[in-house]
Amino acid sequence: MMQPNTAGIGGFVGDHLQDAALSAHLAAVLCALAVLVLACSGVWLAATDIREHRLPGSVVRPLYPVTATLLSAAAVLADDTVRLWWMLWGLAIMGGIFLVLRLLNPAGMGMGDVRLAGVLGLLTGFSSVTHTVVATALTFVLAGVFCGGLILLRRADASSRIPLGPFMIVGSLGVVAFA
Repeated sequence: MMQPNTAGIGGFVGDHLQDAALSAHLAAVLCALAVLVLACSGVWLAATDIREHRLPGSVVRPLYPVTATLLSAAAVLADDTVRLWWMLWGLAIMGGIFLVLRLLNPAGMGMGDVRLAGVLGLLTGFSSVTHTVVATALTFVLAGVFCGGLILLRRADASSRIPLGPFMIVGSLGVVAFA
């Protein structure tokens, strides 16, 4: 059994494409496909959140079984089942943080953000639990810098509604791609 590579999705895909086994190649393809599905969905979701201030459950909910199936199959085919646990931790950490924030201030965060956080937690957790924590932190840093800029430019104030989905998507995909 290969030792888990916590270099991220790129490390997983690269390592398994170099392996001679067909199952390793299939694992790499399934993992890359999961990222592609979330990236393509993420573009549409970010645009929708910016335009309408909502992340439709009819789009986010189906991402759970698709993402979980693709990444779980990749982990099993690669004989790297520790990633299944990391995915669950990612779901619990990122989804849990957003759920707690929603419960503390329902007007401050929508359920679409909470649902999306769980899916992104699965993805970042596949790389490692550290990737999930960094992606969650990066989400809030990016959103904070953006909001700070808007406030300095007097384009927003403390009561302005800012879509969080784009920052969640960029933060998570950025961490998965570059960390």
